[in-house]
Amino acid sequence: MKPMSEDTKAILLLCGHLGSGCNFEPLSLGDYNQIVRWLLAKTMRPADLLAGTAIHDVALDTGISEERLNALVQRGVKLGFAVEQWNQSGLWVVSRSDAEYPRRYKEHLKEKAPPLLFGAGDPALLQGGGLAIVGSRDVDEAGQAFAGDVAAWCARGGMPVVSGGARGVDQIAMASALEAGGIVIGVLADTLLRRSVTREARNALADGRLLLVSPHHPEAGFTVGNAMGRNKLIYALADYGLVVSAEHKKGGTWEGAFEELKRRPGRPVFVRLTGHVPVGNRKLIELGGVAFPGTAGYEFPAGLLKKASAGTAVPPEAGDLPLFTQAVIGRGMPAMVRETSPQEEKKPVEPPVACGVLPATIYEAVLPVIEAALSKPAAAAELATRLAVSKAQLEIWLKQAVSEKKLKKLTKPVRYARRT
Repeated sequence: MKPMSEDTKAILLLCGHLGSGCNFEPLSLGDYNQIVRWLLAKTMRPADLLAGTAIHDVALDTGISEERLNALVQRGVKLGFAVEQWNQSGLWVVSRSDAEYPRRYKEHLKEKAPPLLFGAGDPALLQGGGLAIVGSRDVDEAGQAFAGDVAAWCARGGMPVVSGGARGVDQIAMASALEAGGIVIGVLADTLLRRSVTREARNALADGRLLLVSPHHPEAGFTVGNAMGRNKLIYALADYGLVVSAEHKKGGTWEGAFEELKRRPGRPVFVRLTGHVPVGNRKLIELGGVAFPGTAGYEFPAGLLKKASAGTAVPPEAGDLPLFTQAVIGRGMPAMVRETSPQEEKKPVEPPVACGVLPATIYEAVLPVIEAALSKPAAAAELATRLAVSKAQLEIWLKQAVSEKKLKKLTKPVRYARRT
């Protein structure tokens, strides 16, 4: 992970919990969004607040206490100690201003995207994709078996599993996918540091097959509010959601699925209907959920889930906007302003997809890039470095491309090449 950006340092000072000794609470998401709008209007960045000269004007225009803002940005020593401890523990931090921050959060959650993300594992996996598997903590044996089977099926077929790390369905799905050799993204509501140093997590993190991420302080304890808020983050990182077991109008699983089904646009939400399922599962179907299809005979999940969810995508409502908007002064016309890092702004614009048809999966989008990079045969490790992606994820894509006869696998040594 590259060194922490100055923008992220500023956002950590404003929004991060850095221990005791400060008489003021860090900024809430709503408070921080007010400051971002102010910065965009002034064509400034979060790092510009570190000098302290703009604090008075920010406070005056946003209504946030100047004394509070000064106290927060003056916690530089505490920040230094905290960052050193996180680095020693193998943790990293990205902010909404960093190029590494998941675009899916900005696009799907807009202003509800968390300002900070703490993580352990390969940051390249933050770009997400896959199947979000969620469910009640107290799930019956049939639900447990279903969650494990689907997660293993995803792993074998090259589709990452996204879940929340909670007892029950979440932990079963994550463990099953890892055991089957797959990639897992765990969006945690608490105790990121403690969970990242367990023996099981360390092995998978070292292999590049596990990403643990949280919008909360790495040592934050459990709260109901944080657990409920995690659900939208799980869905946003995935391509599809799957509810294994949900109580009707009760608990985080129900609230998360209900919120996602109302979102415009939202992720397709599959629901288990096999066996004896809770009433909540059937009610979610009535609200727009899709019965999860049988997986027999389907080796690659992406194709089946694309087919089963066809027609469920909901177009955005009129008035939906990017992450932030700002009126052009004196013109009365809206100008779209993105909160991005300077490095991200310099990235070349990708050419449009032919005929306006977007790829349905990350694999379909990345395959032409892999083929273009294989001007001559290359090993997976070399190709992963060249494309700046996780080697574990790239090997899954390569395996699928070989099975579909899009690429060929050479031996002695093992390399991959285009098909002529």
